[in-house]
Amino acid sequence: MESKHLVYLSVILEKGSISAAAEHLNIAQPTLTRAMATLEMQAGTQLFTRSRFGVSSTPVGHSLAREGRAIAQLLHSAEEQVSRYRLGIKQSLSIASGSLLSVEVMPRIIERVLQRHPEVALTATCITPSSAIECLIDDKLDFIIAPQAPNKSTASIHKEWIMDDQVTIYCGESHPLANVANVTIEDLKDQDWISLSIATYFEKQITDILEKRGIRTGNTKVVFRNDAVMLMKMLASGKYLAALPRFPVETLTHTFKVKEVQLMPTLSIDRSTFILCNDSLTEQPIYQSLSEITHEVFAECQREISER
Repeated sequence: MESKHLVYLSVILEKGSISAAAEHLNIAQPTLTRAMATLEMQAGTQLFTRSRFGVSSTPVGHSLAREGRAIAQLLHSAEEQVSRYRLGIKQSLSIASGSLLSVEVMPRIIERVLQRHPEVALTATCITPSSAIECLIDDKLDFIIAPQAPNKSTASIHKEWIMDDQVTIYCGESHPLANVANVTIEDLKDQDWISLSIATYFEKQITDILEKRGIRTGNTKVVFRNDAVMLMKMLASGKYLAALPRFPVETLTHTFKVKEVQLMPTLSIDRSTFILCNDSLTEQPIYQSLSEITHEVFAECQREISER
């Protein structure tokens, strides 16, 4: 079984047709068809079915295509390394954070890391914390600055505390609850909500606690899949509520006109932030720099919030 045939299969299923895959791969369609016939013969079964709507994978085809995507990713990573070498870049690092931190906090951290380590090229990724941990375990990321879900703990990952934080409820400044001194659970009933993610540990944690307090979240109108800017713009319209971590939202209140809802009693949902990486990186100078800079930037942002 040739690795390139697995890559071809993954592209066919991604593009939805052999002709589109052949164009993407820049190979002749008959060549691609023969390669798939060979792969099916080796697998001993059909890998995809054809219809006027395109191709659909069989269970075996789906599994082999996943391997093909992994091979393609490895090849892409190798090409990136060669490209960086040609550009004179001696070291490359990847860092990820959630979308709220990525708007204001992470650009400051990245800029200062580059100033201190001009020889380093950084790849910055905006991703959910749960997905980031999976990437860290698979060596697709070097560092994460984010909360950590308890169900994602692993012995090989180093975790350094940066800041304690709490999830609270926010609304736009023109929302009817924005200037209410003591908002009750009853006041939150039948309100429209927006959310930053779906089907993650953190979203489920918030939903469970809200529902235990008698707050219905069934009126969630929009879920923004890891896009904090769109969420904050919509929240600022004054029509919706959102349960969000306090610190990253407060760093954005000079740009987006939102306010914390004064709910009594408060939600008391912890959302501490950490630097996470594989244990092998903790002795590297870049980790020491990232740690110092991250603490520095978080403290700086906290001072700015306090002075507003």
